[in-house]
Amino acid sequence: MLRLLRTTSFRFTIIYVVLFAGAMAALGAYLYSATFGEAAKQTDTVIDSEIGVLADLFSTSGSGMLTRVIRQRVAWSDDAIYMLIGAPSGAVLAGNLTALPPEALTAEGDFFNFKFEKPLVDAAGREVGVQQREARGKMMRFRSAPDAEQSYLVVVARDVAGREYLRERSQSVVMRAALVTIAFGVLIGLMFSRSFLRRVEVVNKTTRAIRGGDLSQRIPTTGSGDELDDLGKNLNSMLDQIERLMTGMRDVSDNIAHDLRSPLTRIRNRLNSALEGSAEDKDAALRATIDDSDKVLATFNALLSIARIRSGEGAGVMELIDIVAIAEEMAELYEPAAQDAGFDFSLVTAPTPAVKGSRELVSQAVANFLDNALKYAEGGSKIELRVEPSKDGGAVLSVADDGPGIKEEDRNRVLERFVRLEQSRTTPGSGLGLSLVSAIARAHGASLELIDGLPQKNGDSFGLRIVMKFGPPE
Repeated sequence: MLRLLRTTSFRFTIIYVVLFAGAMAALGAYLYSATFGEAAKQTDTVIDSEIGVLADLFSTSGSGMLTRVIRQRVAWSDDAIYMLIGAPSGAVLAGNLTALPPEALTAEGDFFNFKFEKPLVDAAGREVGVQQREARGKMMRFRSAPDAEQSYLVVVARDVAGREYLRERSQSVVMRAALVTIAFGVLIGLMFSRSFLRRVEVVNKTTRAIRGGDLSQRIPTTGSGDELDDLGKNLNSMLDQIERLMTGMRDVSDNIAHDLRSPLTRIRNRLNSALEGSAEDKDAALRATIDDSDKVLATFNALLSIARIRSGEGAGVMELIDIVAIAEEMAELYEPAAQDAGFDFSLVTAPTPAVKGSRELVSQAVANFLDNALKYAEGGSKIELRVEPSKDGGAVLSVADDGPGIKEEDRNRVLERFVRLEQSRTTPGSGLGLSLVSAIARAHGASLELIDGLPQKNGDSFGLRIVMKFGPPE
């Protein structure tokens, strides 16, 4: 129960209930003022008007006429209350009150509320009892002249028992409705909080299992599409990414052990042998060790570059760059090497819009593309570097060859770190070139795809084309 009371949903529900109750109270106050308040003002206006009429009658016709008029009005109106007292004798001259209300003695000239007894009569006109009712009135003192010693006390009032009963009933109904609303709101808050806690507990249970090492656990979703479902989907996507990264770390560790164990072992054996050899053997061993150390350092530098690019640190400043100009520079740089290797190198460009990116990283990606083609397009004779606009206003950069290509089932795998296909095990390298290109593409929000390249000489199969698609600049 304490957990339910501490939940955010319960607190929000209580806030909504308080605000709703406050709105109801404000609405009730407005309705009260517009109904009972106006009725009370109207009653006071009628009483003042009656007193004004009686005062004019007294000043023009005297006390006798005032007495007759009060008796007539008492007979005509059922809710009108009058009383005429002759002072200083205190005799009741006319009216339907048997005694002067005590409240009138302290409220002369002001309105006051009082209770009076009204006879109850049957159908035959016989008195069968009395009923206590509420009234509101005003008492005034009439004098024939300002300096006259004799005066008359006039009480004019209206029976407001029905209105007061309705007012009290309305207040009671509003209070009960407010209490029911608050109770119902608290109950709904507890129900919502219980449902919310149940779903949160599922998330906690899953996170505890993941914290225990079971990375395969995922947060179940209800399919309702609410904010908790969205949160669960985002957390599941994050967990998928974490699991992929953890799997990648394990694969990287295995690949490091596989690819770096041999050069490190050669270095150690070569140095051990050099300790017992001649000066020429030691010199040769040191030179070979330096070459192997450079290869190891290049591998670790490539790993560091991939990590920095994926973290966003190595991407540098993103600005509008001309992909065609970069392709022309790289073509000029690699064309001699391609010709020396026996390839027919070609550059195909079309007017292409600028894209947002890092000139250094895109240049490095093109260099890796071309290095990959020169190294693995054995038996081929053509390398093509192409830049063209995409349909959505971006740019498409690709490098194609007519070499042996890569099997379709292996094309996604070669983008991972330290992955080298069996046919490339005998060639120098660490298997990080395309992985670095993949990191560069991800840093630019570009897609990387390996598809069929140029047709081979026999025309039966195709080489490999590596395509990087840049989206339009925002």
